[in-house]
Amino acid sequence: MHLSMLKRAAVLACATVLALPAFAAEDYPRTPITLVVGYGAGGGTDVCNRALALDVGRQLGQPLVVDNKPGAGSSLSVGFITRQRPDGYSIASLSTGGVLNQVLSPNVKYDVTKDLTPIAMVAQYQVGLLVRADSAYKTMADLINAAQSARKPLTYSTAGIGTPQHLTTERLAQKTGTQWVHAPYKSGPEAITALMRGDVDFMAQTAEWVPYVRDGRLRLLSVFTGERIKGFDAPTLKELGYDLVAPSILGIAGPARMDAAIVKKLQDAFHKAIQTAEFQSCADQFGLKPDFKDSAAFGAFLKDTLAGWTPLLRQFASKE
Repeated sequence: MHLSMLKRAAVLACATVLALPAFAAEDYPRTPITLVVGYGAGGGTDVCNRALALDVGRQLGQPLVVDNKPGAGSSLSVGFITRQRPDGYSIASLSTGGVLNQVLSPNVKYDVTKDLTPIAMVAQYQVGLLVRADSAYKTMADLINAAQSARKPLTYSTAGIGTPQHLTTERLAQKTGTQWVHAPYKSGPEAITALMRGDVDFMAQTAEWVPYVRDGRLRLLSVFTGERIKGFDAPTLKELGYDLVAPSILGIAGPARMDAAIVKKLQDAFHKAIQTAEFQSCADQFGLKPDFKDSAAFGAFLKDTLAGWTPLLRQFASKE
């Protein structure tokens, strides 16, 4: 009789455990949610994620608390989120560097296609190549000619190894037969500061440079997008004869094996947040291009991006 009671208790316990995800999803969220951002405070990724977090928090009735964990092209933040519980209370901003660095760096141990749950893609970065306004380089041709004839390589700043701006600039070097030295920083503002101080000759960076170009402190020589960036006259690399477009991802992801109902709640909330005036204003300020993809489409986009860039990344992996 005692054994029978134990069996019944075990069955009830299993049924309770199995029922928990559905209850948790229906009741989600009950406490604040942490949104991890892999770049420093004040940059475009940080500021625009905060705009999204504010509206998503309003929709869900619980605040999204932004936690900045910069470093390694946002790989540190992605690695952190893969180790969290898949309960929807720890999610992360996922950008291109955090995706592609799994191939580029032996120190990155995660696989975004297996260790993350894609929630939604929210935008694409728009990357450009810039010099200071007082630079002697007026065009891309000026810069490339100078690099080809310089006694020592020119230097350039980015927000990290494995970022789209780093990869595309290195591919440009291959196509033009030039050499330049990469100076990676932890965030866009740091990369911009390095250029403004004259620590580097040029910069390749996501469009956190927009206000600096608008007020005349920096000069935009070219953009790494498929089309020209609205409001700027700088040509694309393709227009200049180089068949290059930077990979570009800005999305939201969580640990693997998140409950589908929780993913749906978050996905829908971020979709609405993209359409708010706050996010649209931030996207304009920092040159982001809003681009929503739901969880399934975002997952497919991640796989396609990895497949398309892995051959080049493996070349870099042997050099870094």
